[in-house]
Amino acid sequence: MRRVFAEINRQNEILKSDEVFLKVRNISGVEAAALLKVWGPLFVHMTMTFRDVNLMYNAYEHPQNDFERAINGHAYVDATHWEMLVTDLESLGAADQVKKYKDAMSIIWSDQGKPIRDYMYWVMHRAQRCGSSHALKITAMESCESTVKTFLTQTRHISMLFKRETGVTLNYFGESHIESEVVNAVDLSIFDEIELDQETLTTALWIVNSHFQDFKVFVGCLFDCLHQVRKS
Repeated sequence: MRRVFAEINRQNEILKSDEVFLKVRNISGVEAAALLKVWGPLFVHMTMTFRDVNLMYNAYEHPQNDFERAINGHAYVDATHWEMLVTDLESLGAADQVKKYKDAMSIIWSDQGKPIRDYMYWVMHRAQRCGSSHALKITAMESCESTVKTFLTQTRHISMLFKRETGVTLNYFGESHIESEVVNAVDLSIFDEIELDQETLTTALWIVNSHFQDFKVFVGCLFDCLHQVRKS
């Protein structure tokens, strides 16, 4: 597993320096607020699907050992993050766009959100491929965890600009989410000594590389929303 974790770390360092994060370095407070108002509803499908992936595919129904208990603890914490998004949608004023079910469904399943949904369906596909394997489950979960942490830390200035502009502190897009990811991080050391056969190692590395490739596309689509903001 050490080789798998090393690959996750390597891919994450590359991601941190990706040019997509440079696109929002010089935005104004007004643009930050408008961008987050676009992002908020687009994250509903992603966040709720993550919840399902964690509870339906990552968690063990009857954990039998320390590996399974560690994975369950991580899955259950991540499955609660949608509650932070609910408060942010209120703070962003995005909830004002929804007066009936049709409004909500039209926003969540809009064409604009299609790339994000596609990303999540691939996350689900990889989770399903893990079966009951401790090694593959933690590989898929830690790949997601690493990219989420990087996204939140690389874009934290956007939520800070929002707070400066409005006086409102965001949770999902702000420090509360970052703190939760750090405080509730899985103790990976218990997985370090797991020896993988060649087939499992190949699958694990495929999970890592596929996830990071899909995540870069996902983030690129999010930042393309900045063009929409600047045109409006």
